[in-house]
Amino acid sequence: MQHILETTDWSANDRQWLFEYLEQNDSSVLRQVMQQEFAAKTSNGYELDDESAKHLLALIHEKIKPAGRVTAMNLWKRVTAAAAVIIIIAGAFFLFNQLPKKDQQLTGDQQPAADITPGGNKAVLTLSDNTVVILDNAQNGTLSQQGNTKVLKVDDGQLVYNISGETKELLYNTISTPRGGQYQMTLSDGSKVWLNAASSIKFPVAFSGNERKVEITGEAYFEVAPLSLKGGQGKAPFIVNVAGKQEVEVLGTHFNINSYPDEASINTTLLEGKVKVTPVLNSQLTPDSYRDDNSQLLFPGQQSQLNTNGQISLNKNPNVEQVMAWKNGIFNFDNADLNMVLRQLSRWYDVDIVFEGPVPQRIFEGEMQRDLKLSQVLRILEKNNVHFRIEGKKLIVLK
Repeated sequence: MQHILETTDWSANDRQWLFEYLEQNDSSVLRQVMQQEFAAKTSNGYELDDESAKHLLALIHEKIKPAGRVTAMNLWKRVTAAAAVIIIIAGAFFLFNQLPKKDQQLTGDQQPAADITPGGNKAVLTLSDNTVVILDNAQNGTLSQQGNTKVLKVDDGQLVYNISGETKELLYNTISTPRGGQYQMTLSDGSKVWLNAASSIKFPVAFSGNERKVEITGEAYFEVAPLSLKGGQGKAPFIVNVAGKQEVEVLGTHFNINSYPDEASINTTLLEGKVKVTPVLNSQLTPDSYRDDNSQLLFPGQQSQLNTNGQISLNKNPNVEQVMAWKNGIFNFDNADLNMVLRQLSRWYDVDIVFEGPVPQRIFEGEMQRDLKLSQVLRILEKNNVHFRIEGKKLIVLK
């Protein structure tokens, strides 16, 4: 079996990469594929156990798809070759012997450097009386009764607002995610909201009047439920105030807003329905730079971009998959420079970025899962000739 590996056009470094790759990327989804591929081998006395299955078959594209493919451009060729080699030596005892064991105890200078785990469902709920609830620690069930609205944490960890009866007064709640956190909730009108890391939403526990209005910072994805006005006189508009800088008005639609302060613009991307985006006159905009007609109507597949001067431009062909990658548990770095990549890593892994020298000029292509440890992400990025060091909560980009 070793001879098979050595007679390929792989170098020793390539073979070592394969072994490390198989160790770091496993998937129970491929157990069934493995059983089919290796059925003939078992008849010869070789049996595959659970641990071997995880080590042997990594996610390499469709059938054996990598957890991350954001690397130097030649990695895909390497991964394809890896898939072929794995099939050739499927069931081979050689690979199992070469792979390090996950439960093996390391000592002394063998100990790996401290790693940073990916973000998860973490958020803080601030109630109308300023009571603070740490949502990731809270038990499922009723968290609060505010007026005629019950605040529930349900089995999948998300927050749901259930209203019964008339609303007598507007009581506001706020949900905030830290760096390394995300959260999902359902508002009292049935609208669903997903918050990305370092984001917040302020909203009434129950809507009243002729409109529904919320405020956000950071990044959020909305699936707005249509709501009829009392007496059936039309639909109640849903309005999102974005960091005090713009308003997005909708009836029933799906859209994403990215308003992080370290991004160049506030981007509103429409997936379904129709929205109107309007800048808000505030202390950062002079009357000369603000125009009443400076609004943008968006149709599905379009994106508005609000710059720091309060001017809106229209992108008719944004990369919607890249916009929505965070909600789908993926980093999408197609045509992304290093700064863009690092901004996302900083928010998701709760790290501060430090450069030892000038910012390397790199363009990345591809995507990877957001459930990887930071060290795994960095190994993938380093295939594009940029190197890192982790020191506590600092991610240092080396010269």
